[in-house]
Amino acid sequence: MRRLLPGRFLILALLVGGGAVALVVGFHPAWAIDPLRAAAERILMELGAGVVPIALWGLWVAYLLIYRTLALFRRWRWVLGSAAVIAALQGTLGYVDAGLPLVGTVSLGGEAGAAVQGENTALGYLRVVGLWAASAWVLAPSLVRRVLGRTARGSVQAYRRAPVHRGIGWTLGLAVRQAAAPLRRVRERRRGTKLARELGSFLDANPAPPKEQPEATPEALGEQATAPDPPAAEAEAEAAETPDPPKPEASAAPQAARAEAPRARAAKSSERWTLPSLDLLVPGAPASAVTEEHDATARLIESALAEHSVEVRVAEIRPGPTVTMFGLVPGWQRRRRPNSRARDDAGGGEADEIGNRVRVDAIIAREKDLALALAAPSLRIQAPVPGESVVGIEVPNRSSTTVAIRAVMESPAFRSLAERDGLPVALGLASAGEPVVVDLVDMPHLLIAGATGSGKSVCISSIISSLITHRQPSDLRLMLVDPKRVELTPYNGIPHLVTPVVVEPDRVVRLLRGAVQEMLRRYRLLEDAGVRNIQAYNRSPKAAEHLPYFVICIDELADLMMTSGFDVEQVLCRLAQLGRAIGIHLVVATQRPSVDVVTGLIKANFPSRIAFAVASQVDSRTILDAVGADRLLGRGDMLFLSSDSPKPRRVQGTFVSDEETERLTDHWRQHKPIEVPEVPLEELAIAAEVAQAEAQGNEPLDETDSLYDRALQLANTNGQISTSLLQRRLRIGYPRAARLMDQLQDEGIVAASAEPGKPREVLHRPSG
Repeated sequence: MRRLLPGRFLILALLVGGGAVALVVGFHPAWAIDPLRAAAERILMELGAGVVPIALWGLWVAYLLIYRTLALFRRWRWVLGSAAVIAALQGTLGYVDAGLPLVGTVSLGGEAGAAVQGENTALGYLRVVGLWAASAWVLAPSLVRRVLGRTARGSVQAYRRAPVHRGIGWTLGLAVRQAAAPLRRVRERRRGTKLARELGSFLDANPAPPKEQPEATPEALGEQATAPDPPAAEAEAEAAETPDPPKPEASAAPQAARAEAPRARAAKSSERWTLPSLDLLVPGAPASAVTEEHDATARLIESALAEHSVEVRVAEIRPGPTVTMFGLVPGWQRRRRPNSRARDDAGGGEADEIGNRVRVDAIIAREKDLALALAAPSLRIQAPVPGESVVGIEVPNRSSTTVAIRAVMESPAFRSLAERDGLPVALGLASAGEPVVVDLVDMPHLLIAGATGSGKSVCISSIISSLITHRQPSDLRLMLVDPKRVELTPYNGIPHLVTPVVVEPDRVVRLLRGAVQEMLRRYRLLEDAGVRNIQAYNRSPKAAEHLPYFVICIDELADLMMTSGFDVEQVLCRLAQLGRAIGIHLVVATQRPSVDVVTGLIKANFPSRIAFAVASQVDSRTILDAVGADRLLGRGDMLFLSSDSPKPRRVQGTFVSDEETERLTDHWRQHKPIEVPEVPLEELAIAAEVAQAEAQGNEPLDETDSLYDRALQLANTNGQISTSLLQRRLRIGYPRAARLMDQLQDEGIVAASAEPGKPREVLHRPSG
């Protein structure tokens, strides 16, 4: 007989219950009505109005117990906390009398509420308040600690300056404000994100000439009516600061002062920035230690290999957050050989014992036997461990530990790296538990790949959080590309961004071309100063301006390659080839590491790569040129291949929660606004396209003609025409260019679209 599942039992129970209810409602049998009425009255007398939350809580727990048993244990705080809330609610309702059906006017808490209160009135109040406090502590312990700590510190100061009754009122008000602060921050973030999204949509639909359009940020929108023209204001400021022309005999000192002026202004501006404190981040758990379970696993490894005549000895155990590495020292293969010099009369003789060292290949060949003996989902063998004479076997832990980003930032390795003039990144903890920190300047570009849910977006958030925690906007500018619209948009509004988070794939190619023009402009500055890299330029007395690092983060490369693969590949490769010397670095992620997304050119220009869990060995070879990523455990488990290491290194990535990201971004949003140098990427791209069109000998378009006439002129001079061509040549947005293309199709000038995104053939050239 086929075994029934719990869900089928539930469906059967619902059908039986529904049939019973229909029977009672239809025929009103006394033998059923009277017991049901008595049971309902008894329940209302016992529980009162609390029967509703108790029933909902019971259904929720039953659902978790039947369908998601593991979630019931993972969410024990919510289960116990909600039970405490219901108990506190019963005690509170016990103080209120009201009318209920079937039983009349009774206590809303019922007899259960009276049991919670007890017989003593004063103790009843204390019990109810204690239950509310206990439920808050179980549900949100960090929030309660923060509210109590800040309230206590503020109350001590208030009691010193005010009478007791005012101090008590001030304490209650402060506690309420601290408890409501997270809700207020969430509301402000949503309002700012919505405003930025609406502003971006408006600017896309109504583009303006680049020289007249200010930067599209919410702050600029509010100050547009009162702020002067930035170029004019800068010209007036430079005219006011420029001294009179010096005399010929005293020209050296003023020239040195003018050379030092840009650096002095940058230093003065940088002193006003306040970096966020590490207290905004959650502290990490202590490092794991060797336990009896690890010793038992080591003995099991030795016995499992000995059963297959492979003698090894576990020399070291290194517990990590996700896996534990066991260092094996190969033993000897012993066998006996007859001794010809000591034979007796019967033909027998003694034997000599000889041995050979166990080969490393013999240990690797027993990988599946080890996984079976250890009941592990997968093993990874390093033969040998780089820099050591042991064979490393990485065994997954029974329970993984979350790596907090603050724990890595507080390590001595990260602190020493942050003191340098670079871009420090807290990557995670290695399989042996040691922190892994890298400098994005040395990488110099990073390619991230992995299946959905393996940890790519969290890794990018960790990289961005590391950068904005230790680098101020005058030293670091960011451009974030997020086609999914949900992963990087929480960073909208921070002063590090050169433009709001780009969520439209149509704008990405133009912004990347603008980054290429910014790269060429910086190379011209380095040429004029006679230096080779951005660090030497910022220290040079010939520097005309302070150049910040420029990091471009792309969350999903596959989506961009599907829309305009050739243009994206060309621009990314050019930035990767030339961007290191002038401080432009790329962080690119994709969930589909196939050869049509991660092409050979992209791989050649991204020497540093991170592979999260992938589906097959083919994907692992595509990203790492080696297998291993298909055996990872997911949830931040990665293989990190750096530019200075021949073999990948296993790392458990750091985790940044949404609350930590919100606190970091709120710090920068609430910071006093300070002027930072703008990077007008779109204007640079448009200027380059115009210059390229003029260099190719195309006839310049008359700005006074209508858009349709100018589109006809383009169709007359080109055999094929596309929407992107209209955008570039006419300097308009995508919606207007698409309408012009539809109008040309209706007039019979261009052919219908055979494939989206491809140029259309011009059927006949207009005479005008």
